[in-house]
Amino acid sequence: MAVVIGARQTGKSTLVQSLPLLASHAYRTLDDPELRIQTRQDPASVLAFARTLILDEVQRAPDLLSAVKQAVDRDRPRAPGRYVLTGSANLLLMERISESLAGRAAYIRLWPLTRRERLGLGRAGIWSELLHAPAQDWENLVKEQEVPADDWQVLVREGGLPVPAYELRTAAETRAVV
Repeated sequence: MAVVIGARQTGKSTLVQSLPLLASHAYRTLDDPELRIQTRQDPASVLAFARTLILDEVQRAPDLLSAVKQAVDRDRPRAPGRYVLTGSANLLLMERISESLAGRAAYIRLWPLTRRERLGLGRAGIWSELLHAPAQDWENLVKEQEVPADDWQVLVREGGLPVPAYELRTAAETRAVV
């Protein structure tokens, strides 16, 4: 089982829905109020929806995690990767969650995009090149980077959220000021 956690709007839902490896997993989101009600009344029925399942925004239904734990313990040898959970809250730190799934899940933190990723350079930096080059070549490797100079204050305001989220946030900020 995998648990993908990270800040809101970093792309967790998009990631798990677009990975070819997870194409056979059914997708359900706990943003759906009816699903949250069903989760409180009969969590096992939510898990019975499909053999493999992506449960998005799982922090919205903390009681579901006990049912997930039982299902994982029951099927562990036969069904690794059966569940993929996402959430914008760290399950290990939430007060209302008594079941962290420790020892049963691989936790993957999805960070906001780096500046290079937002520029379309497809990577977070030059670390691989630096680690494979002799130390005396590092200064030249850094100088050779083709990254445009930008105003750091603008970059900080934009943050690392994907472009649509940034554009929505900027529009909301503009309306709030007007």
